[in-house]
Amino acid sequence: MKLIFFITLFISTFTYGQSANYNDSLITLKGRVLDTNYSVGFYNVVVLNKTVGKGIFGDYTGNFSITVKKTDTIGISVRGYQTIYLSYADSSYHKVYNNKFYIEELSITTEEVIVRPLKTLEELKEERANIAKREVATVTVVNAIESPITALYLAFSKREKTKRYVAEMEYKDQQYDVVKEILRVYVHNDIFDLSEEDFDEFIRFLNLNIDFLKSASDYDLVTYIKSKFEHFQKIKEGF
Repeated sequence: MKLIFFITLFISTFTYGQSANYNDSLITLKGRVLDTNYSVGFYNVVVLNKTVGKGIFGDYTGNFSITVKKTDTIGISVRGYQTIYLSYADSSYHKVYNNKFYIEELSITTEEVIVRPLKTLEELKEERANIAKREVATVTVVNAIESPITALYLAFSKREKTKRYVAEMEYKDQQYDVVKEILRVYVHNDIFDLSEEDFDEFIRFLNLNIDFLKSASDYDLVTYIKSKFEHFQKIKEGF
């Protein structure tokens, strides 16, 4: 019984010793880094032994070779790609490990950002003057006399009513877009401080007369809008 116990203990100790020695042994890791979509190499591969804080560069084809302990943790990094981390601590022991390593490009999803250049006052003045409603056929005395059927069609046709409605909406959109661009210029030049979220509310509050918007001088327009903004602020603050 003692002999069997001794043999079992010897084998267990020998196996554990071998395992411990293997884990402490040096291994050589060879490999090539490839894109997941394209079989190309990389000239800027960095292979880092995280356990000791030292690393090497791969060659211009993406190949590398590094000698480490079997228990070390290795990171393979390429700028713009996800880093791969490796450990051979639980693998069977080999002196050399030779593999291909496929990496994926980093993907970042963000909200869409629209960048608009600010217009000059001269450009805005020209846009103000050019605000105009698209011409749509309407009922006139001439229509009624020359062609009563045409006059009735223009007056009561749903299609023609829709055309007039769309033209009116386009006309209002032109006014809104121009006023919004004017406000952006004023805010950019610190004439007053208005957040983008409050633009719509302030434009409705302004309710600019179209003739004044089209013909006013830059000075008259900025003076009027600034005074209206001060009024707008007082209302918002409860004064």
